[in-house]
Amino acid sequence: MSDRWIEVADRVWVRRLKALDQTLGLVIGDESCLVIDTGINAEAGFEFATAVREKTDLPWQVAYTHDHFDHWFGTSAFGESAIWAVADGAHYIGVGDEQRKAWAAEYRRRDREEDARRIGRSRLVPPNCRVNGAIGLDLGGRTVVLRQAGLAHSDNDMVIEVPDAGVLFAGDLLENGASPSYTGAFPYEWPQAVEYLLSWKPAIVVPGHGDPADYWWARAQARDLAETARLCQEVARGFLSEEEALAHSPFGADTMQTALDRCKELAPPPPEPQSPAPQSAGTLPPPVIVYDIFDYSVDLTQH
Repeated sequence: MSDRWIEVADRVWVRRLKALDQTLGLVIGDESCLVIDTGINAEAGFEFATAVREKTDLPWQVAYTHDHFDHWFGTSAFGESAIWAVADGAHYIGVGDEQRKAWAAEYRRRDREEDARRIGRSRLVPPNCRVNGAIGLDLGGRTVVLRQAGLAHSDNDMVIEVPDAGVLFAGDLLENGASPSYTGAFPYEWPQAVEYLLSWKPAIVVPGHGDPADYWWARAQARDLAETARLCQEVARGFLSEEEALAHSPFGADTMQTALDRCKELAPPPPEPQSPAPQSAGTLPPPVIVYDIFDYSVDLTQH
């Protein structure tokens, strides 16, 4: 597979990459555009930035779906811009340094010296605009929503909703063609986060890796995430053996083992979920604050 564009809705594009079967995003408004994740290293980021300029010459902002290296090590190619994320810049630099060293060593172990050099010389560009809860970005004639997704695939997941196009960019909360990664994840909370994010029934769901799919595909994966959480909980409470959980995992034994190991690192399993209390009449969810294009140099990491 070669890198290619897929238009999933009006002026909503997905960039499918051969490397890591990754999926990046581009949402174009009338006055600016939003770039969703930037790739695995500076060279990959330059190729993506060049491809974006084939679609639009509008000013861009960048959104990081989470802090794993393959989603943000390519940002230096995009120059100075507003960069949105859930975690702050200090967090990104800290984990970025750790990941860069670890992956350079891993590439060298695999005799992939050029890949080790590429990741080693990629300049880390931390976010300068922090998302806490949900915000709206006015791209001109189109508002996208950046939404904190809670504990799930990581402790700083963020999704991007394009309501007028019915598109949800889910990052690595969902994967198409491969099992989800539970390394550093939160197996009990993950399915709840996905169910909440799907509550508005987006027509198109874009995973962090693999092809875009529809709402019903995403619902099926949410059920598999919930089954994985249930198996982890039953093992933790002694109702099942690990061997039984491994044999009945919806994602296979290796992924199930990672989820079980991760649960051992975390707190005991949560109590059985209770039905939520009914909302009183007239109660509405908190509003989404909409931001126009603004000076990217404003540092929101302390807010």
